[in-house]
Amino acid sequence: MENRCISGWFLLCLLSVSECSQVIGIEGQNITLPFKYDAKSHGLQHICWGKGTIPSSGGCDNEIISTDGSEVTRRSSVRYQLLGDLKTGDVTLTISNTTEIDSGTYGCRVQYVGLFNDEKYHVTLTIEKAPVPTTSETSANVTITPQTMDNHNHGPVTTISTEYSSTVYYSESKSETRGNDLAVILVSILLVLTGVGIVSVLVMRKRWERFATVLQMTMTQHTSRLYKGYLTKQQSDGVLHQMTWPPQSPDLNPIEMVWDELDCRVEEKQPASAQHMWEHLQDCWKSIPGEAD
Repeated sequence: MENRCISGWFLLCLLSVSECSQVIGIEGQNITLPFKYDAKSHGLQHICWGKGTIPSSGGCDNEIISTDGSEVTRRSSVRYQLLGDLKTGDVTLTISNTTEIDSGTYGCRVQYVGLFNDEKYHVTLTIEKAPVPTTSETSANVTITPQTMDNHNHGPVTTISTEYSSTVYYSESKSETRGNDLAVILVSILLVLTGVGIVSVLVMRKRWERFATVLQMTMTQHTSRLYKGYLTKQQSDGVLHQMTWPPQSPDLNPIEMVWDELDCRVEEKQPASAQHMWEHLQDCWKSIPGEAD
């Protein structure tokens, strides 16, 4: 890195209390422009940073950030920050997410009380494009070192070293291919599970239809036109099947066997009233073994 100042404002650096330095940064990174005044001797002062050279009088042209000495009072963008300890005079400027547009001259003015005694600091910032990734993994160390042209003490100079690692193209391709393969596998599994579910539903429906058989007695309330029409419609739709039931054959119905068993057990209790009858019916029904249900 060459230690020099732009000739256009070199004379300004010689004729006033000022400094000149140069910083080179990489596009997209945070850049620090360090500067510190003697707050211990002069107290806290009003400070401003601007883009461009500092005018001979007044504040800063194209002011981007300013402070009253203890806190930031104005800034043109959140990209500009004073992250140093303001109470010690550290007014280092940090520019985040830099672009080539940020290249240029920056100036800082310390506004001391009195005429023609303000302290000025100028720095030239050059932002270079980020390195283009290659097919092999490489790393580049970019060192950002401010350099001064005079012996004025503005605090320790900070050196920022940033390491950039390129991305391997073929590794990205392999990652994308693996991701696509995983998506295909998941979709295939989902389709298989969906097919199994559909087949299971169809099989269960067939089994249900097979067992949905209506056992109908020949009593009048079971042979009305409305009831028979409903059963016939359900059978034609495949919902149920009517079992052929011979006339005068109530004993073929299994429930008749249960009623007979229940009647015998209740008679053994010899209920004396309707309430006792109801209680004995419930007790006898619960006492019938499961195989008799």
